[in-house]
Amino acid sequence: MEREKGRRPMRYSSRRRKKDRSYTLMMLPNKPEKVRSVYLPFAIIITFFCLMAVNFYFLFRYPLRIAEIFHLEQEIITCKQTIARQEKELKMIDPAIRSTHEVGELINTHNRLAMELENKYNEVKKTSSRTRVSRGGSYRPFQLPQYKLSSADSELTKLNILNSNLDFLDEELTKTSNQLQDLYSRFSAYDRELDYTPSIYPLTQKGYYSSYFGYRRDPVTGRVGAFHEGVDIAARKGTPIRATADGTVVRARAYGTYGLFVEIKHGSYGYRTRYAHNSKILVQEGQNVKKGDIIALVGNTGKSTGPHLHYEVLLNGKPVNPRNYIP
Repeated sequence: MEREKGRRPMRYSSRRRKKDRSYTLMMLPNKPEKVRSVYLPFAIIITFFCLMAVNFYFLFRYPLRIAEIFHLEQEIITCKQTIARQEKELKMIDPAIRSTHEVGELINTHNRLAMELENKYNEVKKTSSRTRVSRGGSYRPFQLPQYKLSSADSELTKLNILNSNLDFLDEELTKTSNQLQDLYSRFSAYDRELDYTPSIYPLTQKGYYSSYFGYRRDPVTGRVGAFHEGVDIAARKGTPIRATADGTVVRARAYGTYGLFVEIKHGSYGYRTRYAHNSKILVQEGQNVKKGDIIALVGNTGKSTGPHLHYEVLLNGKPVNPRNYIP
């Protein structure tokens, strides 16, 4: 019994040694010396490896942090440059707002000029009875919204005012552009119409009017009340005769009492001109002629009492007074 009791403590001590985990660090010298050893508890070893793991983590993460910091510094430099540029542009807001008002005044000047041209165009068109004159408008000046700016106003407020002015000018410029385009189209069309409108003196040299448009005594028969559908311009035989407008020759031959006769159709504007009693015809039927082209020579052919040009202007098939188309 005593032996059994004495053995139990030894078993208990053996179990404690098994639970107490520890290590011994042995240091072996290069020379034959005494081997040294250090007792290391398990907790210290675990702590050492944890510290080493933490150190390795930060050691490998450090280059990544350096690259990230470098990238952020570059972004900061870019942002500073952007801010500096924006500050410089913001300083130009006040001059830009003043410029919008100057542009507004310039648009008003152009609108006033366009209206003057519109009125002049209508006056010129009124000279033709067949022309429907467009309804003239009135000059309507516009003004940008007025703002009383002070140093207390923020740059954002000024920027909003500038954007508002620019939108207003854009709308007004569109209206002005459309108005000028319409006016240009009508002027171009009227300029083309003038090319086909008799508007120059029919002879290259001045003659004198020997007979006018309207009722008169017939110079050959003496009959009173005969209607003269043109004007007679006395000139020397052989004086060149000009086409008074662009057109196409529809007759160029002897034609009854007209003698040697030329008739020109002037486009689709309703005008025709006639040149009679010529001594020589210089154009052919179907030929296109320009205003001022020589088409014939003054003569005394047909029913005539002397060398002269009988000149007629027809509008939509009806004779009109040629004097209204001779400068």
